[in-house]
Amino acid sequence: MTQDSGQARQTVAVLGAGGGVGRQVVHQLVQAGDTVRALVRQQEQADALDALGAVSVLGDLSGDWEAVLDGATAVIWAAGAGTSGQFQQIDGEALMRVADRLSAGGPRRLIVVSSMGVDRPEQMPPFLNAVLRVKAVSDAHVQASGLEFTIVRPGGLTNETGTGQVAVGLPAPRGMISREDVAAVVIACLRDSRSIGKTFEVVGGTEAIQEALERVE
Repeated sequence: MTQDSGQARQTVAVLGAGGGVGRQVVHQLVQAGDTVRALVRQQEQADALDALGAVSVLGDLSGDWEAVLDGATAVIWAAGAGTSGQFQQIDGEALMRVADRLSAGGPRRLIVVSSMGVDRPEQMPPFLNAVLRVKAVSDAHVQASGLEFTIVRPGGLTNETGTGQVAVGLPAPRGMISREDVAAVVIACLRDSRSIGKTFEVVGGTEAIQEALERVE
């Protein structure tokens, strides 16, 4: 996939903007000149994202969150239960509610940061089985939603500086990837309409992001 030529900058709603991948997405979008509406739960997160140049919106994916959609042309889901254990509520039910809301009226473009192994949880580390099974249901819900979706399934996440080089596939080889590179992949998909309807895994690799995404089928 290559970047759409002459594409206008967008207003992007980022859900889960306070997390590691979400913060990277916000930072990179702002640096690129997009308008970013960032959903966070805590005021200190809002202050930090406002300082980056985003427009923060306080909300909760289990309750009131829809104000983040105001004016948005695309939505990026970077939320997750993390160590809270609320996989069913966040990775499952909340993502499906977002997809339903967008299907009923809102931005049609949705990019989801999911997880490697969603389609084969039995092959992944046992501690991931529960969340992967939940993500399998919500990913399938997004795929059946009629939205202009892309689902990105990264391998193990690190806080290392991004290299801009990845490997993609379905499946991709087991491996790790920096949160910075995951965000760059997400934004590359946002720029390219040919990523619509695609689901793929991604880890650190040896190909430039744009070149690697050419392999996504």
